[in-house]
Amino acid sequence: MNNELPVPLPESLDFIQHTDYIEIVRSWYGWHVYLLAFFCLMWDGFLVVWYSNAISEGDLIMFLFPLLHLAAGVGITYYTVATWLNKTYIYVSKTNFVVFHKPLPWFGKCQIPVNDLKQLYVKEKVRHNKNGTSVSYELHAILQSGKNKKLVTGLSDDTQALFIEQAIEQYLDIQNQPVKGEY
Repeated sequence: MNNELPVPLPESLDFIQHTDYIEIVRSWYGWHVYLLAFFCLMWDGFLVVWYSNAISEGDLIMFLFPLLHLAAGVGITYYTVATWLNKTYIYVSKTNFVVFHKPLPWFGKCQIPVNDLKQLYVKEKVRHNKNGTSVSYELHAILQSGKNKKLVTGLSDDTQALFIEQAIEQYLDIQNQPVKGEY
């Protein structure tokens, strides 16, 4: 394996070449976690005050009314803690491709036999909302069956995605081919 890749290793990734596999690790932590944490403190703080009043007054309606807000608060808080702590781990050997996230459980875990991988490519995801536009990147695979499989999502910049794609293709000797819709 040639160690020189066209896209240099981004600071946000760790790349370790072991004897019989490669390991790529991406931390989810970034400046946005502080905004999320502040939002959670405000949201959860409001709910604590609300439920303290509901319990002290013994008002069932006041207790039941914000249940959807409570569920949203739990979800947003879990996401914030996961963003603060989690890392995505990608292990590629000559036989298996594995992606998982830890320490907190998160969706997106996958394991694919390497001989099922035909091509890797990066896809740009653009989302428009009332506050503007956000862009993220995903690593996809085309399997031998022709099926498209999403492997890694939520990559914050194109250099992360392109480095991961190129490092894996180089390690597995997959010739890069153009794919319709790739970044």
